[in-house]
Amino acid sequence: MSSCLQRLESPIREQNLVEALRREGDLPVRDLPRKVDLGLLDQAIQEAIEAGVRESALDTVLIEPLHRALRGMDEVLKTDMRIWHWLTVVRYPDVVWYRWRGSVPADPEEGFVRGNGRRPVPSVRFLGTASINGHGRNTFARLFFAAERLVGAGGSDYALVRRLFNSQELHLGISDREYGLLPQVNRVLTRQLADLPDQQVRAGVRNLNALGGSICLDLLDEAEIENLVSADPVQGSRRV
Repeated sequence: MSSCLQRLESPIREQNLVEALRREGDLPVRDLPRKVDLGLLDQAIQEAIEAGVRESALDTVLIEPLHRALRGMDEVLKTDMRIWHWLTVVRYPDVVWYRWRGSVPADPEEGFVRGNGRRPVPSVRFLGTASINGHGRNTFARLFFAAERLVGAGGSDYALVRRLFNSQELHLGISDREYGLLPQVNRVLTRQLADLPDQQVRAGVRNLNALGGSICLDLLDEAEIENLVSADPVQGSRRV
């Protein structure tokens, strides 16, 4: 298998997903003009699967090799869903099944149906969409863009982004909102909320959402955002 990145000629629609997974080797693809080596990501995936790493534990294993492999892409390619569909449907479909189902179904259609003690995998985990919300659902895009905001193009410390994925509630809360595009907001919310129970995570995200509606968050530094996260959304005062 080539270790270079490719993309599909056309994005996959939800109604065509099962058939695409059944014949992923026949889908028309194109090589990217700039080579991206997936060798280290291949190795990390192989070692994780052989070690029995499944479900949410896969996130923290794959974040760093995925981001390091892809962060040199041109900005226009990072949001090209044909790349993310190629990764989930052609290159690494088993990773999607292991992450969200725990095992690979005998036939792809089975993986989208509830039964036999297995939860169905939403099609959005393979597909996603070209939006902040959609990027937050695609199995690989969600990891990559979180790392982009928390680590950056040249960073090397992945501890904070791993903490983020310890709380699925927090990741979804950030990725569902426009302010989730701001690196400083991601850093503050992850530091303050990632280790808390889901109820407290939701409260912290709501506080920022309520107080940030009339405030330009991208002009605030991290200390100011910390004050907003801890403030009472009605009184505007800091909670103690």
